[in-house]
Amino acid sequence: MTSTGKLARAQDLVVAADHGQIYIYSHIEWPDDPETDNVFHEALDDALDSKRYVGASRGCIDVLTPGQWNWETPMRVELWSSEPPTADTADWDHEVDIDFDAPAGGIVFEPSGGSGRSASASLPAGRYRMRVSGRGFRKGQLQVNDAYRLQLWPRLQDTPASLRKCWPGWHRS
Repeated sequence: MTSTGKLARAQDLVVAADHGQIYIYSHIEWPDDPETDNVFHEALDDALDSKRYVGASRGCIDVLTPGQWNWETPMRVELWSSEPPTADTADWDHEVDIDFDAPAGGIVFEPSGGSGRSASASLPAGRYRMRVSGRGFRKGQLQVNDAYRLQLWPRLQDTPASLRKCWPGWHRS
């Protein structure tokens, strides 16, 4: 199937990864009891249990990274009119499609661990499908030179998360 999506805009950012994770959200549905229900732990569990290494819980996406930390992680955010073409899949080590909601607009990137190094990008309010692509993956390093791209396009219905391409290093860890 050939996509007819057109790139509407792109924004390049530098975000921080810590404890091998980057949280991505626009809004988070906080539980009634944050002491017993932890959105971040639930998203991490989803990432690991599903073996997608990208998980979600209550509006929070957790992207696992192969290194312990990278304070200057390149992140490209692209907004598409519909699903983008897949012609460059070979250029990426890992890809996952997942639903993402931005009811008030905007997107936030935050490293695990509460370092206060958050970053944000503009994004119109809406319901999106998000393709998370990562590359530059190497295992066994504290700091790596990984980079990410998020491609977002409007969605009409909820769809389960889908692993498009898995980096083989995840299975060796």
